[in-house]
Amino acid sequence: MCAKTMYDKIKYLTATLLLISFVLLSIMIPGGAIETRSFTHIDPYILGSFNIFLTFLGMTSLLLTYFVIRKLKWAYFISIICAASYLSVYALDLAGIFPISPDQMPTGLFVIEIVGSIISIPLVYFSILGLSNNSNDNKPEVVNIHSKKFAFIALILIAVCVNIIIFATKSAMGN
Repeated sequence: MCAKTMYDKIKYLTATLLLISFVLLSIMIPGGAIETRSFTHIDPYILGSFNIFLTFLGMTSLLLTYFVIRKLKWAYFISIICAASYLSVYALDLAGIFPISPDQMPTGLFVIEIVGSIISIPLVYFSILGLSNNSNDNKPEVVNIHSKKFAFIALILIAVCVNIIIFATKSAMGN
């Protein structure tokens, strides 16, 4: 198999796994159909901080899909960190370590967290392959982002993230 073809497959597999991880995390937002547990006993600042982390993780994964496809070496490195974060978050919840709720974990949430954990393992693997195969022969494309366009997109993403964090924290607190 040609090295370029293999590298293209790696970048698309990595991007696809990042996108799937984003979707799985997104459908577990408190107050939705999947995450119905109450976390009213957890300090709102801790819960808010956790929701900031989860929102940042999800949005980073979504944005990384673009940069991985553009063959940017740093994107593969951050993909490894995201994959490890997904695995850690799911493992902590499945083990009943954090966040702890008096309510039983819904079956749908359990299944999604198992699937998310499983997906994070090949995500680490393909991210490492992408990082190691990103040699001088596979020079990354230059990403030109116009500052006004970038600022507009950044403002929209920030607004979306803030609303997600507020909604998720209020829903988890039972408000």
